[in-house]
Amino acid sequence: MDVWSYARVSTDEQAEDEGALIKQMRRLRAAGATQIYYDVESRTSDRRQGLLQLIEDINASPPGKVSKLLFIRIDRLTSSSMTFYQLMDALKKKGIQPYALDEPFDLSSIGGELTIDVRLAASKYEVKMLAMRVKKERDTRKANKKPHWNAPLGYIVEHDKYKQDHRPCVCLIAQKKELTRSQLMRFVFDTFLAVGTVSQTARVLHETLGIQANVVPKATESRINILKDTEEIILENIHKSRQGGLNLRYPHTGLKWSVSGLRSILVNPVYAGGTLYNTVVRPKGHRKPFDEWEVTWGTHEDEAIITRDEHERIKAMIRENRNNRWANEQKYVNPFANLVKCAHCGAAYSRQCKKLVKSKNFVRHHYQCSFYRSGACQNGRMIASDELEKQVIKHLVLAAERLATIVEQEVTTTQETPEIKTLRASLNTLEALPSNPAIAKAKEDIRIQIANAIATTNNTSKQYLIAKERIVIAFANERYWQNLEIQDKQTLLKGCIKKIIVDGNTVTTVELLHLH
Repeated sequence: MDVWSYARVSTDEQAEDEGALIKQMRRLRAAGATQIYYDVESRTSDRRQGLLQLIEDINASPPGKVSKLLFIRIDRLTSSSMTFYQLMDALKKKGIQPYALDEPFDLSSIGGELTIDVRLAASKYEVKMLAMRVKKERDTRKANKKPHWNAPLGYIVEHDKYKQDHRPCVCLIAQKKELTRSQLMRFVFDTFLAVGTVSQTARVLHETLGIQANVVPKATESRINILKDTEEIILENIHKSRQGGLNLRYPHTGLKWSVSGLRSILVNPVYAGGTLYNTVVRPKGHRKPFDEWEVTWGTHEDEAIITRDEHERIKAMIRENRNNRWANEQKYVNPFANLVKCAHCGAAYSRQCKKLVKSKNFVRHHYQCSFYRSGACQNGRMIASDELEKQVIKHLVLAAERLATIVEQEVTTTQETPEIKTLRASLNTLEALPSNPAIAKAKEDIRIQIANAIATTNNTSKQYLIAKERIVIAFANERYWQNLEIQDKQTLLKGCIKKIIVDGNTVTTVELLHLH
């Protein structure tokens, strides 16, 4: 029988030691694991590709296929009681024995379950305390004008100060010139000041450095964050996408820039002798516009790669490019935002220009693959907004006709899921024990988990019904759609469509939500 395993390291661990995940996976392989699922994520995050894929594969596996699930410790799995017992319930149904290499545990007794609940509660408390310590450390570094722990390309942190990185980086054969990492970044800024736009800068850099920037279609393979027994445990075999992968930086990855990534580099005040703070909106995690960043100037002026004047000029050029591009349409609501994707590379289509059509009294926008501007995709043909809307509606009308023939069945949620039942059983066990602070905290945590699980189940059912009804009513008649306000169109599209695939100026596929 197979032996599966799960490995996880935090993003901080991986940043400090690029071999952290590899070491953990090799321990599991040495213990007999034939298939390893993995993630590079915080233990507080339960939206992990490897963990979710593991649970899904366990539920789909035939009984007797897998004998054990190996992991290092419980906290490598999760700090969530609901996710932990969801995994344990799936293992129990398939007769799979969970085994922790460094922290043996027993789920067959009431005392064993209590121990697990207390450990999970303590783990969550530890995470909160760690976050508080990190925040205080950041505040202290900010007050003392110290740099962050990680330095951008072109710098190193030495004696609590940003210093230029003079290690060799690239060699330009045509010019017979070697550039250090700091010199490379100076070349990046000079290139932008010469060409004037971020996309053209990316294109010139790729051509000059001989970097193959063409993207390939996104893989349709369902395997996510899994290493088979035939694959060697080395860095090259680890999934490196941003979602769930290593997200490596140079020199562990190449010098290929995206437009958004290069823009972040160009406006980074570190290169002009300043240190930036408060760049993220908490708790959502969205990055703030660069004009809202908090900057402490003069922290390392003697190590600046560009001048303060050049930094301000670069930001002014980027603002001007943005203003020229969108003109006075800031109040325009784009009903297709984040929905239109390129059929060739999977990148988002973005609005590139607009034109007032006087005969019809409306503004026509043109969409194009966002990777085309940087030379990473060859799909350069644009599609007009009215043509995009026309083609999408045709797809949705067909979907409405199809759905209209389906007999609507009422979705009930009276039956509780196995996860909720397991949580209730765990809560009943704790209720029967003498109370103390740790047990009270564990009970409170489980009650919250139960409430969240019930809300999620109900919301999923309601969203399915609402989305189906919207498609049938809104798109069965094209006139109904045409008379809607732009905000209502956006709401309907967001509630019904997963993504719109476009090849040039043709809509090839419209993937709907909650429709299989």
